[in-house]
Amino acid sequence: MDDGSDRPSTLVISPWTPYPLVFGGAIRVYYLIKMLASFSDVTLVAFDSSTDAERVDDVEEHLGAFCARVVIVGGKPAQTGALRARSLLSPRSFQYHAHHTEGMQTTIDEVAADATFDNVVVTLTQMGSYRLPPTGLRVLDTHNIEHELLSRRADMEAKRLKRVGLRVEAVKFKREELAICRSYDLVLTPSDRERDILGAFGGMPPIATVPNTIDPDRIAFLPDGRGGHELLFVGATQVDANRDGLMWFARDVLPLIERAVPEVTLRIVGGAPPPEVRALGERPNIEVTGFVPEIAPAMADAAVFVVPLRSGGGTRLKILESLAYGVPTVSTAIGAEGLDLVDGEDLLVSDDPVGFARHVVALLEDRALGDSLRHRGRAAVEVAYSWRAVAASLEASFDTARRERGERGA
Repeated sequence: MDDGSDRPSTLVISPWTPYPLVFGGAIRVYYLIKMLASFSDVTLVAFDSSTDAERVDDVEEHLGAFCARVVIVGGKPAQTGALRARSLLSPRSFQYHAHHTEGMQTTIDEVAADATFDNVVVTLTQMGSYRLPPTGLRVLDTHNIEHELLSRRADMEAKRLKRVGLRVEAVKFKREELAICRSYDLVLTPSDRERDILGAFGGMPPIATVPNTIDPDRIAFLPDGRGGHELLFVGATQVDANRDGLMWFARDVLPLIERAVPEVTLRIVGGAPPPEVRALGERPNIEVTGFVPEIAPAMADAAVFVVPLRSGGGTRLKILESLAYGVPTVSTAIGAEGLDLVDGEDLLVSDDPVGFARHVVALLEDRALGDSLRHRGRAAVEVAYSWRAVAASLEASFDTARRERGERGA
């Protein structure tokens, strides 16, 4: 933005309003903007994802505290079954149709006509096909390898027609995803694992790891020696990976825990629970709360945080938050994938029901083990996953990509 400031200017294009911090994607975008604002003046253009309980002007006011300008765009397509069906007959993926609108393109064009930007950051690969301003470093912030996530969902899907649809979608979007990545000057990935997978395809621009981050300073570390027998799951329960993981945990893991610790309970927090998740709440030791505006009370009550995911992609902000609060955490390997955490020191990891249950029971019965994990886990988050700790490396990645683009004569 040409306002006479010596700081560079950055345009961020987001698929949702990154506040309140009520799901993982919003948290990643929110702290990415915080990092960008530490070394540049940020203009945010975002689809409106607010609910009836969230006033758009309140969202704009909050984000305006560290953004030079906030523009909220309505009209994002609803992800309906009809749209999914139509996309099967289209050469474009459902991912494209669910994120691309003329209204967003018009807004991007209008904002770009008003100002010149040094950086243009598009967050989420599905947003990567928009026409961008002709100047500025073009940066794509990926949240997952999206075609891999679709393939994993297909592998776990029991319904044949849905499984076939997911496989078709994965093929379509893989083609689009690789083309989108190759059209940018810099690609950001949430872990080294995604960086290496994308880089292996060839023809890619520089790829830098920018992990998911949180603000540990805003999270009070819970005290040692906490008792109780409550297990906690947090996540958007309507999302396939979360729903599948919960059903697996309730069916195959929880009964094993109940045999050793009959008084154990499970609280399921987050999202808009689908019928099969709501039905779990009919069991006497399971509570399904759905969306809550503040997660701290649930964390304070929890003895163990569980992440029983069998599919998905990217890295789990829910684990970073549980460790920051100091709740001993048990995860599958996919749940902890991409995070620089040590099994047995920062958290416990197992993929089979017996091993997962054994870890949970150990934490319920051995408070000293839990306290050791709590302190190590909190320290790991503070060192590697605080947005303040990562901001300098993000700025350095921009500088390197800009220099390499200049050397290529782009």
